[in-house]
Amino acid sequence: MSTPVDSNQQDGPLSQEQLAQIGEARMNASQILRAAQIAHREFVGLVLMGALTAMFACYGGISISSLIMGLWMIVGGVIEHLGEQRIRRLDPHVFTTLSRNQLLLGIMFVVISAWWMLTIAMGSDKDLASTGKTLSNLGIAATQMMPMVKLMLYGAYGSVGVFGIFWQGYLAWYYSRRQKQLLEYIQETPKWILDMQQSGILG
Repeated sequence: MSTPVDSNQQDGPLSQEQLAQIGEARMNASQILRAAQIAHREFVGLVLMGALTAMFACYGGISISSLIMGLWMIVGGVIEHLGEQRIRRLDPHVFTTLSRNQLLLGIMFVVISAWWMLTIAMGSDKDLASTGKTLSNLGIAATQMMPMVKLMLYGAYGSVGVFGIFWQGYLAWYYSRRQKQLLEYIQETPKWILDMQQSGILG
């Protein structure tokens, strides 16, 4: 990187060297700032799916575990939204926060998925009981269909935990990589450029 030049020591238009430093800084920051788009998509997805999960958790009797999942997803989405804004300001600690947020979301998905599968094994799952009642009302022998229904529910609930492991795990890793890049960028970029970027003067 070229030798830093303090813009505060000069009045008037920026020099060619300063313009070159700005161009280089923008190029180096582009990959870091792209993470803001990831955080925005996570915000929208988590809040939307969290709201739907919380809504359905209250349908036909409250499901505490589903309600916890829905509210947790909404909170996680809000953290992603705040993180998006902090990324654009090049906050040096933002990716640590976002990485931990994804890890906690992943743990939550795995724990609740395991709990749901445990309720199936104990025969206390609400969806399982509801399906058995529906089959009986339709005149279908529930004892013959329940093994297949259990298998389908195991697959559906288990996929929630698998999703938490792989997707949230990937995002936690992605954010941790960007944290390293951001710290290197802050160390190598002239302070006057960082000040302009963090204040929003320079995009």
